[in-house]
Amino acid sequence: MTEVIYHEYQRSGKNHIDHSYLVDVGDEIEIQQVMEYKWKVFDSVVLKPPHPKTRYFELFIREFRDTAGSMVDDLQVYPVQAYKSPDLTILGLRLRRGAWHITERIYKKANTTEIQWIYTDDFHLFAITHAQDNLESMVDQIVARIDEIAASIKTGYRIYSHMENQRMRREAFDAAMDSQSGVTINKTAILKHPEFQLIAELGEGDRKRMQDEILRDLVALGATLDTFGGSNKIVAKIEIPKSADITSQISHIEELEDLGWLFE
Repeated sequence: MTEVIYHEYQRSGKNHIDHSYLVDVGDEIEIQQVMEYKWKVFDSVVLKPPHPKTRYFELFIREFRDTAGSMVDDLQVYPVQAYKSPDLTILGLRLRRGAWHITERIYKKANTTEIQWIYTDDFHLFAITHAQDNLESMVDQIVARIDEIAASIKTGYRIYSHMENQRMRREAFDAAMDSQSGVTINKTAILKHPEFQLIAELGEGDRKRMQDEILRDLVALGATLDTFGGSNKIVAKIEIPKSADITSQISHIEELEDLGWLFE
């Protein structure tokens, strides 16, 4: 069971309080990481195994507090290495509990690159979309999300991160546009980073969300029916496969003469 095992806080400014929560997911899990390049958000690379392992995560929150109330000003989640010092005992009586210590954040940052947990962006977005939540509610929801991620990794069916979902939509759209233009699709070009493995399966809700998001992306890019060869069919459904079998999907795309499948 995932739970907060330690919490400390200190004032960092006139209206700011920094909170550090140590979260334990119960068992060690692999921490898959991604390397991102400064100014090149679409050129991120998922690092190859072996991956570091841990059961501990630090939730860092900077809280802004004034007479009107409080809100979360910054939120970060880091996989960490941690240990607990022994209890202070005399003659078998515990006088003081041992304290928890974070020894390392599984995170690296240089001048042009940043190596972080593959789910880091999920929590950045969470802080934005739930900015008006109070501190207690925010912590409960973050812990629940960490538990959901950890449980999926333990079962072997890891749920997609926001970064992975974005990449799949972008590469599927690029491949579709190339196919429509009469360009032969190179199977190795679809996965720009060969080490990027898709191992999770999509449920009905996931496929529906991907349908909606692809349609929104098409609108944002200014795509019209004429973009896809002047088809006069109504955009009613985009088929999303039940499992992310990229090889079979590439073979299917290569057999298509146009993008009429987008409007079935």
